[in-house]
Amino acid sequence: MEFSAESKKKEMNSFSDIFELMKESLNITETAKKLFIDPIKPLKLNNKTAVLYITNDWIKKVIKENYDEIFKKQLKEILGFEVDIEYVTNEDKSVSPEEIVRLSDPIPELDDDPYAKSRMHETEENSNYKYTFDTFIVGESNKLACSACRSIAQDKADFNPLYIYSEPGLGKTHLLYAIKNEVESHHPDYNIVYVSAETFVSEFVNSVKTNTTEEFKKKYRSAEMLLVDDVQFFSGKKESQNELFHTFEELHRRNKKIILTSDRPPKEINDIETRLITRFEWGLLTDIAAPEFETRLAIIKRKAELMNIKIPNNVMEYMADKLKNNIRQIEGAIVKMYHIVFLTGTTPTIIMAQNIIKDVMTEQQPVPVTVEHVITDVSHIFNVSPDEMKSKNRNSQVSTARQVAMYVISKVTDLSYTSIGKEFGGRDHSTVVYATNKVKKVMQTDPAYRATVEDLIKNIGNM
Repeated sequence: MEFSAESKKKEMNSFSDIFELMKESLNITETAKKLFIDPIKPLKLNNKTAVLYITNDWIKKVIKENYDEIFKKQLKEILGFEVDIEYVTNEDKSVSPEEIVRLSDPIPELDDDPYAKSRMHETEENSNYKYTFDTFIVGESNKLACSACRSIAQDKADFNPLYIYSEPGLGKTHLLYAIKNEVESHHPDYNIVYVSAETFVSEFVNSVKTNTTEEFKKKYRSAEMLLVDDVQFFSGKKESQNELFHTFEELHRRNKKIILTSDRPPKEINDIETRLITRFEWGLLTDIAAPEFETRLAIIKRKAELMNIKIPNNVMEYMADKLKNNIRQIEGAIVKMYHIVFLTGTTPTIIMAQNIIKDVMTEQQPVPVTVEHVITDVSHIFNVSPDEMKSKNRNSQVSTARQVAMYVISKVTDLSYTSIGKEFGGRDHSTVVYATNKVKKVMQTDPAYRATVEDLIKNIGNM
């Protein structure tokens, strides 16, 4: 939208007027305007910085992600010079309460606006898929795992435990919750306990510190069904392993179902008791592979249907072709597309999909530059070259540097162990698993080593 000299002169009596004039230029839906733009209050134009007050952190995030560049462009059009924009809320210290109170209009809160509140609720409902079997897309890559979970939920399984393993983002947690939700819908009185391995360990350690181990034992050993996510986290934690073993024994003796997930098979979990590995293998072991194209396309169609967003077939096919690594990326892409369509009222296109995929891949599987940055930083610290780290060299110093780099990459990216291995001369999945477990173990006993690794992660995070 172009602003005439007359309109600028007429409207520019204050920064509030400038902002109102800018709002008129925004080509967005009325819903988006009411929900995201109207709650904004212009505070001041401080030199070349426009300060805008926003009532809600969620709205602040949406504005920064979707409207920041538009605001800057339109303000430059009106003012004749470029401006930066500072967004503040009640939590920010850069603006005094007096500056907020002095605004002529009352500052609306979302809770005071039932229309906006209902739209927010709708957004949240559509953005968070309920983990059920109905929303789990079955393909060749996950057919056995899904069938096994259904049989448990329907009390038809003749195996115990069920152990599901796969790389991250392929649906293990979804299946655990699907079992839980299915059983609870038919047996609301069942004592079903879902827990991540990390939480289990944390609760156990806390129970020892507070002398409440009996309460801890009662919670888990009285379960009628126990679901434990990411059991590889028990690696190296001897006392927690012992507690898990006795919990397993008690539940199995009482014929209570146990479902476990991990990012690797039992025998590939390092530093874990043999008796636990044996118990994990007592029942059915099944893996989930990366979904093939047809399954990825079906997932996109189903998620789009659940979120009530109409995506052209060619756009869905393009997304299915590009998002190959895991389901989490696909879901992230659909959620981003939903918000863009909701905010702008536009129809999804290939160009929109390209931009969304670029964002999702950057967030969940960082570009090779990030990997190279890690390798370079580690090489400087351990005084070995990047080429040595990628070579077959088994020198102790080189091996240590390589292991640390693998561990850091696994922490700051969502690259699979297989993908990480390829960055180091084509090493396989088990080598990376061993490396990350070795680093974790050394970090537990060597404070200087741990500080070095943590600093590396922090530095990469601040790139």
